[in-house]
Amino acid sequence: MTTQNENPGQPGNEGNPPVTPPAAPSTGPTLEDVIADRDRWKALSRQNEQNYNTSRTELQQFQAEKDAAVEAARTEGRTSALGEVSTELVTAELRLQAAGAGAELPDLSFLDLTRFTGEDKRPNADAVKSFIESLPKPQANTGSGFPPIAGAGHNKGGNGDFTSTNPSDLADYISGGRFL
Repeated sequence: MTTQNENPGQPGNEGNPPVTPPAAPSTGPTLEDVIADRDRWKALSRQNEQNYNTSRTELQQFQAEKDAAVEAARTEGRTSALGEVSTELVTAELRLQAAGAGAELPDLSFLDLTRFTGEDKRPNADAVKSFIESLPKPQANTGSGFPPIAGAGHNKGGNGDFTSTNPSDLADYISGGRFL
């Protein structure tokens, strides 16, 4: 005959726990288990350290590439902006140097202004200076529109003895000291 405790699946045993044989006392992990566990954690630690070093190297490479790309974009942006305004900058440089040299510029619409720019699209001061120096210089204006005549002007062509501008002295000098 069976009892209620012996057969837990039978009706009437619903509230009673199943009967289990008593457990053997635990003796803890063995030395081999501890050594295997230690070696496993060491391997995982080395693997994590290797992954960290690899990730750090990749991050440094990505940051260097990013910095290079940012600098290239900045340089391209500057060059593009200067390319858009380079003709105005060259025109201003030409006018400035021409005014300083006293030269008169020709009509700038007939000039290729791009030959006065450098590789960075900024005005090349040396090219502008050489162009300005090649321009003809205007002659010095003496105050009149007439060409200079030899002997014309104040006491030119004389012996230089007479230096007064007093009309009486001038009349005496012309008459040679004789009164007319």
